[in-house]
Amino acid sequence: MAAPSTSPSDQTGDSGKLAIDGVKGGFPLETVSTTGMGEQHAITELDDRRFNLWVMLGVQYTTSAAPLSICGFMQFTLGIGGSPFFFWCFLAAVFCQGLLVLSFAELGSSFPHAAGQTYWTSVLAPPKWKKFLTYLNGIMTIWGWIFSLTGGYLLSSQFVVAGGVIINPSYVPKNWHVFLLAVGMSLISVAINTVLIGIYPLVSKFYLFWINGSVLYIIIVVLAKAHPKSSGTTVFIDIVNHTGWDSTGLVFLLGMLPGAAAVSLPDSVTHMAEELPDPQRRIPQVMIGSYLLSYLAGLVIVVVMMFCIVQPENLLEPLGGQPILQICWDAWNNKGWVITVDIIFIATFAQAANNIVTATSRIIWSFAKSGGFPFVGWVAHVDTKSRLPFNAIVLCATVCVLFDLLEFAPSYVLNAVYGSAVICFLFSYGIPIVLLLMQQRQCLPKARYFSLGKFGFVINIFAVCWMLLATVVFCIPSSYPVTNDNMNWASVVGMAAVALSLLNWLVVRKTYKIPEPLYFEHLQTSNVHV
Repeated sequence: MAAPSTSPSDQTGDSGKLAIDGVKGGFPLETVSTTGMGEQHAITELDDRRFNLWVMLGVQYTTSAAPLSICGFMQFTLGIGGSPFFFWCFLAAVFCQGLLVLSFAELGSSFPHAAGQTYWTSVLAPPKWKKFLTYLNGIMTIWGWIFSLTGGYLLSSQFVVAGGVIINPSYVPKNWHVFLLAVGMSLISVAINTVLIGIYPLVSKFYLFWINGSVLYIIIVVLAKAHPKSSGTTVFIDIVNHTGWDSTGLVFLLGMLPGAAAVSLPDSVTHMAEELPDPQRRIPQVMIGSYLLSYLAGLVIVVVMMFCIVQPENLLEPLGGQPILQICWDAWNNKGWVITVDIIFIATFAQAANNIVTATSRIIWSFAKSGGFPFVGWVAHVDTKSRLPFNAIVLCATVCVLFDLLEFAPSYVLNAVYGSAVICFLFSYGIPIVLLLMQQRQCLPKARYFSLGKFGFVINIFAVCWMLLATVVFCIPSSYPVTNDNMNWASVVGMAAVALSLLNWLVVRKTYKIPEPLYFEHLQTSNVHV
C-alpha cells in the first residue's frame, strides 16, 4: 500500500514533525517522525492482529511477574534491613517505578513504535545529535534486555534445581546442571515464539489467571499453616542489618533492589506496537494495568510472607538456595506442598523468559532494520508465512545462552551482568525523558490518548532523578568490608557494554539510519501533515 499523500498547506509549524491524522476507535491517531525522513513510512511487516489488549496485559504482567519474582529476589537481600526494609523498600521502589511507567505510558501513547524508546529518541533529539543518540539508545536497550534474559533463564533453572533438592536431599547441584537447564529454557522460548506462536496468545492470557491464582493459593496455605506468626513489630519496625554498612539510609536504598527488579521492563508492550491494534491506546492501558496488578499482588504477598516467617534462622541456608521455598517448608513441612510451590515458580519464570524473548527479538529486529548491526539482512529478515522475525528470535536466545556460560565463573561475575542491566536501562529509559524535558514537553501531540497534563513535567523530572539514584545505588556493594567476592562489578560490565557499543558505532555510523515512523496498513488515514 502506498503512503498517503501530503499537502503543503497542512504545515504544523513544528520543524521535523510528521503527523498522520486518522480515526481509530474514535481517537485521532498522531505519529511523529524526524527531520530528514521526508514522507517515508514503514509499512507493518509483522502480523498487526497477533495480539490484543488482554494478551498484551498477560505478556507485560508475566514479563516481570512481580508478586512471585519479589519472592525469588529474597535471596539477595536477607540481611539488608530484614522484614521492615523488605516491606518499606518495596513500597518506595514501586512508587518510583510508577513515575517511569507513567512517563513511558505517555510517550508510548504519543509515538507508538516497535523500536519504543529508540524511536522516541529519534523524534525528540536535536538534529545534530539525533542519529548518534538514537543509535546509542537502541543498542543500550538491547544490552539491558539481553542481560535481563540471561538472568531469566538462570533464575527458572535454579528453581528446577531447588526442586531436585526437595525431592532428593542427597542431591548436590552442579553449575553444569543449571547451565544445561538454561539451554533447555532457551529452546522452549524459541519454540513458543516460533513454531508454537499460534498458542502464544492463549498462553499469555492464561498466565494472568495463573499468577494471581497461584499467589492466592500460596498466601491462603501459608496463612493457615504458619505458626507462630511474626509480630507487627518484627515485620514493620525491627531492622536487621548484616551488611556491615553503618548508614541506615544506605541500607534502605540497597534494599530497594528487589522491588525495582520486580516491577521492571515497563517498555515490553511498546516493542509489540506492530502486532497490536490501536497501539496508541493499548500501550498506556497495558503499562498502567500491569503496574497496578504488580503493585497490589506484590504488596499482598510481601506482607503475608513477612508475617509467616516461622524460623528466620533457617533462611541463612534456605532449602534449595531459595528463601521462599524455606518459608513455605517451615510453614507446612509437606513435600508435596513445597514441590507444588516450586513448580509454580518454575512455570512462571519460564514463561517470563519466553515473553522477554518476544520483546527482545522485536528490539533487535527493529534495530537491525535501521542498520545497527554489520549483518543487517540476516537479522532483519521476516518470515513471509508466519510474519515473525525468526532470525532475531534465535539470535537473542543464543546470545543469552552464551552469557549463561558465566554460571561457571565466580558468582560476582554473573551478579555484575545482572546489575549492569540497570546501567544500560539508564541510557535506554533516561535519554528520551531527558530530551522531552529539554523541549519542555512541547513536542507531544495535543490529541494523545494518555496525557499527564500539568503533572507531566514534575513526574518526568522525578523519574529521571529516580533512574540516576538507582544507577548509583545498585552499583554499590551490598556488604562491607568490600572483597573480591562481594564487590559489585556492575559498573565495569556496564561501561564495557558502552565501549563495545561505541566500537560498533564506528562500523555502522555511515549506514545507520533513524527508524521510520510506522504506517499501519489497517488504519484508515485521511491526510499527512509535514
